[in-house]
Amino acid sequence: MNLKSFFNNHLRRVFINFLLLFFLLTNINTVPVSNVILAIVIFTLYSVLLWLPNTVSSKTRIFMGLSVLILIAYFWVGFGQEQAAITFMFFLIGYGTLRLPDKLSLIFAAIVVATNLIILLKFEHCTIDELFIFFIIYAGMFAIFWSARIRREANELRAHHFQELQEIHTQLESAHKELQQAHKELEDSTVQSLRYAVLEERTRIARDIHDSIGHGLTSIIVQLQAFPYIMKEDSSEVDNTLQTILEITRGCLTEVRSVVHQMAIDDEGIGLIALQSLIKQVQEHSGLNIKFKMTDEITEWKLETFELLYRILQEALTNVIRHAEASNVKVTIYNNEANVIMSIEDNGNFTEQTKLIYGFGLSGIKERCEKAGGSCLIQSRAPHGLALIVKVPINYAPA
Repeated sequence: MNLKSFFNNHLRRVFINFLLLFFLLTNINTVPVSNVILAIVIFTLYSVLLWLPNTVSSKTRIFMGLSVLILIAYFWVGFGQEQAAITFMFFLIGYGTLRLPDKLSLIFAAIVVATNLIILLKFEHCTIDELFIFFIIYAGMFAIFWSARIRREANELRAHHFQELQEIHTQLESAHKELQQAHKELEDSTVQSLRYAVLEERTRIARDIHDSIGHGLTSIIVQLQAFPYIMKEDSSEVDNTLQTILEITRGCLTEVRSVVHQMAIDDEGIGLIALQSLIKQVQEHSGLNIKFKMTDEITEWKLETFELLYRILQEALTNVIRHAEASNVKVTIYNNEANVIMSIEDNGNFTEQTKLIYGFGLSGIKERCEKAGGSCLIQSRAPHGLALIVKVPINYAPA
């Protein structure tokens, strides 16, 4: 620490030391030399007391303060240094008021004033009126120091609160950045979730192919292999066998067409599968009974529309699980000429008398809808429950 930094950090103490030294030099009698020596001792002890670190206990401070007070009283009574002693008394009252705890500062100041008044009464033979004047002066000095202490503590408290606010602000900034990053990762993972849902669905289709079409083809092969023997043994069974093979073949053809139709999934199919997969996962993990209904008469929707619906549905179901205490949820999706409409209705604890609080989840849903050029309507259901109705433009495309 350089000299400039030292003075900036301890300017008040340096100023008090120089001020006390100035008053001593102008009020002390330099003859005999013992006056000067004792004054230097008192000044040194007071300076040590003034520069004690904050870690020093109050008991140590009081002990040293009383020691300085005794020396000042001796300096006054034994050497007749009234002016210098009173100067020390003023500074000692200031120290006790500013540096000691509340109650101790009052007690210490009272001891210093009482000592001063006793000396004035016993050794200086002051009258009651003079003592009263001295008491008023000391009380005024104490009030000034106490006012300075209150201002200092208020400034320290404001600085402490400001520091806490800065730390909280830093933590909130960090949390906000983490939340933004998590939000970005969630958005990035949404498309992956959609693709994963498709893979899951195609795995199911492959299983269906193996279980149904594979079984049918195996049955056809077995009957075709047995067909020559049937013709030789019992020609009357030929028609029945051919009819059976034909029915199985037609069934397999129907299954193949169905599979081909499902495998030719476009963006709309991807989104629908993702929504169904999300509902299935939520049901398995939460125990909610969720009914999903989607009208057949729908136009082609962009993948971005399904992504938006996926996120809204995910947030809405999470909100139901956390707050609604519901057992049943109904999800309906349909469209008109301009909008895709999705409604999520639950039988939770919300009623008309319940005050709706827009938490992070509902606020996020509303913000997503408005950002997409749509709307979000929240209303109560009879006798209890909540209905969330969102509208998103069919031609929605993120900016």
